[in-house]
Amino acid sequence: MNDFSAAQKPSKLMPVLIGGSAMTVISIVPVLNWINCACCAGVMGAAVLGVWFYKKSFPPDMPFTIGDGAAIGALSGVIGGIFTSILQFLILGFGSSDFTFQLEDQLDEAFSEAQMQATDPAAVEAARELIMQLAANPMVLFLIGLLFALVIYVGFGALGGVIGGNIFKTRIVPPPPQPPVAN
Repeated sequence: MNDFSAAQKPSKLMPVLIGGSAMTVISIVPVLNWINCACCAGVMGAAVLGVWFYKKSFPPDMPFTIGDGAAIGALSGVIGGIFTSILQFLILGFGSSDFTFQLEDQLDEAFSEAQMQATDPAAVEAARELIMQLAANPMVLFLIGLLFALVIYVGFGALGGVIGGNIFKTRIVPPPPQPPVAN
């Protein structure tokens, strides 16, 4: 086999964009997003898809390792986390007065329920104030959501990339044994 450096490997851009976009679609589309209820199977599957596209661009004599798959999966997770966070932010309408009004209504219901269950009223009011302060600043909500998405998507994307890398890795076939030379 030839020795290849990382600089000679095919570009990761398209496979990473494909994997990240697939993660976003699986996470955003209603009913399809239920796949992620099975331990983020949609995120891992999208990473495997990105790994498959990356493996397709390799020449036949170039080795493909599990590490290549993990890199594609993790990078796809970065793209998927960013795309998903942006789309959720836009879809949910964070920052609009309607969002804040709906949040206040839901909080009032939840906190009145908590007060009826003999929860400490001071703790309930402190939690309500904290959540309302967060809701008043949509950029903070976006950044918190982005942080959580990145952790989850990169982690499960890397796991899916390891699985894909193991599926598509270059198998090294040992050479056939040489017959003994008779003297």
